[in-house]
Amino acid sequence: MTRISRVFFAVALATGVSLASAADDRAAELPLVAQPIIGVLSASPGSWSKVSLVDVRKFPWDPSSPDPAREGWRSKVFFNGPQIGRLMLIIYPPTIDTKMPPPGIPPHYHLWHEWGYTLKGDAVMTEPVSPYQKNGMLYHKREGGWLSRPAYSLHAGTWVTGGLRNQMPYHLLLMEEGDGSIVLVGPNGRHILPENPSQRPEPYDPDWRAVKQFARPWLVDSMNDLEWENDTEVPGRFVKWLSDENGFRAKLVKIPAGWTAPTTPNKTYFEHANRLRYMIYGDMKVWTFDGPHDSGKAWQAAEDTFIYQPPRSIWGYGPGKVSELGAIWLEVTYAKGLAVGGGAIEGANRVER
Repeated sequence: MTRISRVFFAVALATGVSLASAADDRAAELPLVAQPIIGVLSASPGSWSKVSLVDVRKFPWDPSSPDPAREGWRSKVFFNGPQIGRLMLIIYPPTIDTKMPPPGIPPHYHLWHEWGYTLKGDAVMTEPVSPYQKNGMLYHKREGGWLSRPAYSLHAGTWVTGGLRNQMPYHLLLMEEGDGSIVLVGPNGRHILPENPSQRPEPYDPDWRAVKQFARPWLVDSMNDLEWENDTEVPGRFVKWLSDENGFRAKLVKIPAGWTAPTTPNKTYFEHANRLRYMIYGDMKVWTFDGPHDSGKAWQAAEDTFIYQPPRSIWGYGPGKVSELGAIWLEVTYAKGLAVGGGAIEGANRVER
């Protein structure tokens, strides 16, 4: 036994703290991750997956991200679907001039669903209801703003008159469930990939005039429009419901400082569902398990930690406090795969002791 081990042993005995509980108070720092996590569409029967974590603050900026000195914004994609889809952090700068954007830039839509949450700052979004509209709604999306945008929802572009501009740097957490392409409407409407307009996404030239009905997004100011309520699934937690539809659910979850998990069986998993968590505030110990009989390993998660729970991976807690300061995170669940439309979300399966 080393000298340090002997001192630790003596202190534990003198203070009446068991070696097990003292060890449980320690959590490992997150490893550096430089490549996006790849999502899982379905689990391998009979095998177990594992929860993954990424310190997004230390994750590198995308090499193809625009030069902030010229374009102003930059991004980092830290999670990808196995074929298409990506979750990213985008930071847009504040407005630094007094010029209004030129009028008449056409809006666009996607052929897939996306969602976004404002971590900090604000953005001004043009939200038309018709491709022929010249003036209309400007939505000022601020910190805590939630967006669920279905396919064929018109957005962006500029109005002929009037306008607002963002006031602060805009930190956006954005999930694109498709290939990132946009369909521009108007006389020069076309289907492009903004990062590489020379590529030809399929269908390359869809007829936007043939769309019979454009969709509308769901926009919620979670700080002003919603209040915390008790979590019916986990005692002592609090939630704000953001979206729950079509095999897609989003919530804000909060635990208080010093929170300890219930002593009842608290390890759960999904057979088919994917769950994505993003830490907005505070600290939290996150345990990873190799299987139902593994005692697990604790990791120290902080603000801007991304936590991915694929199908057949165990989410649960060890003994002792889960959080010192308390924590708030965004929690998004897909019934199947990593896109809306997977049917009803299954109930979590409990791992009995």
